[in-house]
Amino acid sequence: MDERPGWGIRPGWSKSTPNSLHKSMSDAPASPAAPGIGLRAARRRDPRGTGARILSAARVLFLEKGYGATSMDAVAAAAPVSKRTLYQHFESKADLFAAVIDEAWSHLTRAPPLPAETAGCPRAVLRAYVDGLKDHWDRPDVIPLLRLVIAEAPRFPELSQAYFAAGKEPVVKALHGYFSTLAQEGRLAPGADPELAAAQFLGAIKEPLFWPRVLGVPVAFDADATVERAITATLKP
Repeated sequence: MDERPGWGIRPGWSKSTPNSLHKSMSDAPASPAAPGIGLRAARRRDPRGTGARILSAARVLFLEKGYGATSMDAVAAAAPVSKRTLYQHFESKADLFAAVIDEAWSHLTRAPPLPAETAGCPRAVLRAYVDGLKDHWDRPDVIPLLRLVIAEAPRFPELSQAYFAAGKEPVVKALHGYFSTLAQEGRLAPGADPELAAAQFLGAIKEPLFWPRVLGVPVAFDADATVERAITATLKP
């Protein structure tokens, strides 16, 4: 058969370790990658760039044809690689899509935009954080991939699982961690729960500035004013 069982039914899957879902990106026989090993580390073991070529071909096909209409045969032909080589790199189409999503988020999740400590001005830190989010939104594949996930997740729930595990979850966790430290130092808004504050901060930014772009309608709010209001509502006066 062209397709193999999706990751969603394999035992031991953890949404917090999406990179453990695909094998080492080496053409030579190798054991599966250990949990937490990122795509950049895998590529260092793939000097011919085969894995990167597969990901590039898959991304184009997913965005052009959709997830359901893209077969592993088509990916192998577009890469071009043999099906054996393709399955050496990615065990299933679900694994391959998870890697595409992971790569789309990697510049943000692999280089955390928040400092490990709260020294300095939190307002400046959060402004820079939002600038990183906006740079992420500007990347050419980010919004199209999200639209694909929204459209096809009812039939393929593994898509939303991959999107959450590779992007949303680590981003919210990083912001939650930063807000927890601010709260301990008395610099978060009084009575604020750091985890809820992280979700609310992102919502206050994304609802007026990001979701209109996803829907293809004009952004009606001034970006700088929106960011400043969100920061003011989050930090202690």
